[in-house]
Amino acid sequence: MNGPFEKPQVYNFFRGLISSITLTLKMNSEMKRLAQLLMFTLSIVIFVSCEEEEEHGLTAVAGSDQEVSVGQTVTLNSGESIDLTGEGFTSTWSFSSLPEGSNATLNNANSETATFTPDVAGDYQINLTISNGLGESSDGLVVTAAAAGTMEISGSYNDDLHLMNIVEDPDVPDYLVTGDITVSAHLIIDPGVRIAVMSDNRIRITSDGVLDAQGTEDEPIVITGNSELPGYWKGVILESNNLENEINHVHISYAGSNIISSGRPRTGLHVESGRLNISNSSFTEIDGYGLSVRSSDSRIPMNNNHFQNNNLGAVFMTAGQIRDIDEASDFNNSDIVMDGSNVQLSTDHTWKAALNGRYRFSDDINIYDNINIEEGAVFAADNDVRIYFREDAILRVSGTSANPVIFKGSLEQAGSWRGIFYENSSLEGFMEHVQIAHAGHSNLASGFEKTALGLASSARLSLSNVHFSEIDGYGIYIRYDGTGISIVNSHFGQGIAQAAMHIRVQQIAGIDTETDFGNNYVEVQGSSLDETENVTWPKLKNGTYLFNGSSDISGQITLQPGTVLEFDNDARLRIINDGVIVANGTASENIIFTRKSGSASHWKGLAVESSRMENNMEHVEISYAGNSNLISGIGQTNLGLGNSARLTLTNSTISNSLGYGIDVRSSAELTESGNTFSDNANDDVNYQ
Repeated sequence: MNGPFEKPQVYNFFRGLISSITLTLKMNSEMKRLAQLLMFTLSIVIFVSCEEEEEHGLTAVAGSDQEVSVGQTVTLNSGESIDLTGEGFTSTWSFSSLPEGSNATLNNANSETATFTPDVAGDYQINLTISNGLGESSDGLVVTAAAAGTMEISGSYNDDLHLMNIVEDPDVPDYLVTGDITVSAHLIIDPGVRIAVMSDNRIRITSDGVLDAQGTEDEPIVITGNSELPGYWKGVILESNNLENEINHVHISYAGSNIISSGRPRTGLHVESGRLNISNSSFTEIDGYGLSVRSSDSRIPMNNNHFQNNNLGAVFMTAGQIRDIDEASDFNNSDIVMDGSNVQLSTDHTWKAALNGRYRFSDDINIYDNINIEEGAVFAADNDVRIYFREDAILRVSGTSANPVIFKGSLEQAGSWRGIFYENSSLEGFMEHVQIAHAGHSNLASGFEKTALGLASSARLSLSNVHFSEIDGYGIYIRYDGTGISIVNSHFGQGIAQAAMHIRVQQIAGIDTETDFGNNYVEVQGSSLDETENVTWPKLKNGTYLFNGSSDISGQITLQPGTVLEFDNDARLRIINDGVIVANGTASENIIFTRKSGSASHWKGLAVESSRMENNMEHVEISYAGNSNLISGIGQTNLGLGNSARLTLTNSTISNSLGYGIDVRSSAELTESGNTFSDNANDDVNYQ
């Protein structure tokens, strides 16, 4: 819009005339002076012909009115404005009025050239003011924006790309992606925008870019295939770690036509060593994963998302991203798949239960950070996969009776995965209300056999209400004296191929009387108890100790009534040095020392070589020993007392020895009464 008459035309006419006269006459000095006089006269005419506000020599020219489509960038230029002062001027652009609902903004509003993009249909009234030290002038124009149809986009964008809602019908795409898009700047997608992508194309935000896609519940952003077929287009890849990256109320569907980039999976959205906040969004009908992530230090904080009908799984990521999974995102009975990776980020992690989903480890995982696992979390492991908690990693698993934490095989049968190996020595490590099943595919570690849970040499771990079942091997395997374990109110169920536990004598005291061994053995490896130990060996609930080698006791052991100890071929138990054995059963609950159930071979026997007066055995049964000479100076016998040994034995049964019932060295002291002897190959008691 210009003033009451067309000032620019008048000015341009006079200026053109002056220029022509000057050019024609410039070689003649007299004529040149005449031209200068004429130019002065014309200038006076121009100033006289102008309104009072132009008397300073500035006339703003905003340009002609324009008609555009919503979403089409408008360029404004003040270059046609007139400056008769020769001083130059500054330009300022502003909106006089906007259509209702518009949030349009001017870019470079204080420059000769400014731009803006209409975001709704209607009239945009724009004002231009030019000014310098002598004065100022204003002019205006109107840009009329009409509702647009679908806009085609493709190619590379090094400047900000703002995708607005330009089509009123929410089912009609605002934008059709006809070729790959690469954005190395700020990609802003407004609420309600629908983007349809042609076959096998992708949208890429580079490391220099930012993804800001903020839909709403009523106006979500939709990024989908131009045809609603799973695997129609390639997907979105984000390579930026900018903290502003965010998608909210975004629906991504029908992607996965091909791998998103070299070495990466088919997916709807891939985060490549970056960061993205993901809220209230959905990933559906993907011929691949709904979401994928590379690099354990990538972050994808999630809140209330939805995954459905993605044929490879809901999410593919490293275990470093488990901490980003929230309780509200619904995985619709699909997997969150972890590749083989290390968790080594020098931070504590909390792993929450995945709603209607499980975490699946597709390869071995090594964990160096502290891990806190909340109730209800389910972990499945693929063929021969091992979960390895390294020396620095404290494990805290907090299941509940109603919502236990579960570790199981992806294939739910014994021996489908390898198991859990734990090294940390902190007293803080624990597992509470946990189920472990289907482990034992192969030996857990060097020197360890097949087991569901293995503890390293200095490891410490407390177990409470832990259930083991369907294990092709041992439930728990320990092979070092320095390992510490406490097991309370736990259960060893059906399908455990080997013993419930493989331990050494140092770990026996860590077992409680309420743990149910399901008629399995606790296998005790030949080992020793040092003189500082004063421990109780509990009666096992539905279980038996099986000693598969010889053990030496220099400390004190107290056996509870009803305890059953079985011994493999030629194994023995010795009480040596200042060691003490107190084995006081009752008339109704004898303490039993005997050979392995079902075996025809005898064990070596029980040797007492300690002179401590506290050595006492009552209501004890000792049978089927004497396989070979017990100790130096003691032959085949069930019970032998070495030099200077002391023992009180009462109301007990000694039977079925391959040699003597009891063999006593001359310097030993046996106090015995009320005992019963039967079927011993030699004398019942031999005093040397």
